[in-house]
Amino acid sequence: MTEKNGRHPVEVIAEVKSMELDLDHNGSYKLQLEDGSTILADFTSSQWSYVESMHNHGKYSVKIVGEGDYADGQLRKIVSIDLTKTRRVVPPQDPEMPTLWHRISEIGKSVDWSDVPTDGAKNFHHYLYGRAKVDD
Repeated sequence: MTEKNGRHPVEVIAEVKSMELDLDHNGSYKLQLEDGSTILADFTSSQWSYVESMHNHGKYSVKIVGEGDYADGQLRKIVSIDLTKTRRVVPPQDPEMPTLWHRISEIGKSVDWSDVPTDGAKNFHHYLYGRAKVDD
């Protein structure tokens, strides 16, 4: 089996961590991959602006599609990206974290509904401001 060497298509999901100055290039950007490892990527300034606008430190990662340099079967550096295929990735929801609807439902269970007026919509101003009640 031959190992990948040279330039090949690449598709990774990563979080942008920092910029590292490279005297031979405009700059290299450090990306943290899903497995925790880091890799450098060379982007033009317009590509960087696009990737940075999709990224929201810790809330979103970015799926980067482009070309990378490989050596001994390992991706060593991303050398170009395809902006038409690069997109924001929303992290999967933690199954242990309750959803908003679950939280609202739990609050609703703690309310003593016998104390809530049944004519609250019609007499909103009465209950909120003390105005006279509206009768049918």
